[in-house]
Amino acid sequence: MATLYDGKMATIYDAMYQTFVDYDEEYNFYNTLIQEYNCKTVLEIGSGTGNLAKRFQENNQNYTGLDYSKSMIAIAEERNQDCHFILGDMRNFNLEQKVDSIIITGRSTSYLISNEDVNETFASLHNNITNDGVIIFDFIDANRFIPYANENPLIIHKAVHEGISYLRESTWETTSQENFMLDWIAKYYIIQEQEKELIATDFSTVRVFTLNEIQLFLYLNKFEIIKTIDRKTYAYDTYVIVAKKRS
Repeated sequence: MATLYDGKMATIYDAMYQTFVDYDEEYNFYNTLIQEYNCKTVLEIGSGTGNLAKRFQENNQNYTGLDYSKSMIAIAEERNQDCHFILGDMRNFNLEQKVDSIIITGRSTSYLISNEDVNETFASLHNNITNDGVIIFDFIDANRFIPYANENPLIIHKAVHEGISYLRESTWETTSQENFMLDWIAKYYIIQEQEKELIATDFSTVRVFTLNEIQLFLYLNKFEIIKTIDRKTYAYDTYVIVAKKRS
């Protein structure tokens, strides 16, 4: 797994996603599912710069965040000084006490590029969730995203935050049709006086999944799906899965 969003990339990510994502709506979406299954404790994997953490904290919920990036956690801790954050890897982590809900947000599953990555992640979730708990996660739908990326070689996203105009130009190249992996190159710009200034370039290898693949991975790791939600995000067609330990 690549080192994600370190250094200045964490700050750029935080600024742009304030516009890309409606975090109040995002919180309401996940919290509604958590409350539906009577969960009292929540671990968010891919907690990033702590935007969802802020909402959980404001509602006095028992929340822990886990992220792979030191820089992202540093911003999250500054934003949420009373929240608990863990620097860790979703493929191999151990909580001091099991929780009754684990959410993986922001399509962080895209960075699980091998079958071993996926199996290790679901095994870690199985080890850290209570017997009656639920896991909730989203993933990019390969059946819709790959044709879209092939038909749109350059994908542009714009954002304005705190008076600064940002532009992201993304290019995608399919590298493996076996595991539906793509190389993603993203160039980030600031727009000033109608001129764009390059401020960062980010390269990642990501994976998208079919619903059938996810269903099989969960079955092999002793989970059963209890709800599937077809959900459009700001840029991607995704599925959200709610699953529990298989009896």
